[in-house]
Amino acid sequence: GLGKTTLAKAVYNDERVKNHFGLKAWLCVSESYDAFRITKGLLQEIGSFDLKVDDNLNQLQVKLKESLKGKKFLIVLDDVWNDNYNEWDDLRNVFVQGDIGSKIIVTTRKVSVALMMGNEQISMDNLSTEASWSLFKRHAFENMDPMGHPELEEVGKQIAAKCKGLPLALK
Repeated sequence: GLGKTTLAKAVYNDERVKNHFGLKAWLCVSESYDAFRITKGLLQEIGSFDLKVDDNLNQLQVKLKESLKGKKFLIVLDDVWNDNYNEWDDLRNVFVQGDIGSKIIVTTRKVSVALMMGNEQISMDNLSTEASWSLFKRHAFENMDPMGHPELEEVGKQIAAKCKGLPLALK
């Protein structure tokens, strides 16, 4: 609820990003790590999925590696929970032949995953009380002037405080 996926989507859908990368793929990984599902999903996203090789992880990974070879790509792996280095290292080998400037964005709520992935990290914190109230007010009073309803301000601030600075909850 901090906005990790929202931030990644904003980057992924930005016009400059669209024009910069030859290939883009977005995959929601979630709790259960499955190299087969991730590989197959990425192949489907980039339009290189072949039904003839849909039951063999090695063949799928070779196909993905070939599809990415020499291309500048952006891949988003959203909501990663698995922090098993060996499993991710096996998958990481699929991406090594991409062109210089290729990027992989990983969103996670686990510090251990972020540390394992290495490189640059953006940590997101809860919103301040003021920012929380501002976001809540913008959504709660969408078509109304909040100053015209002072009786709602106190209860609104209490609701905003219960959201503990989480943008998704505040919306």
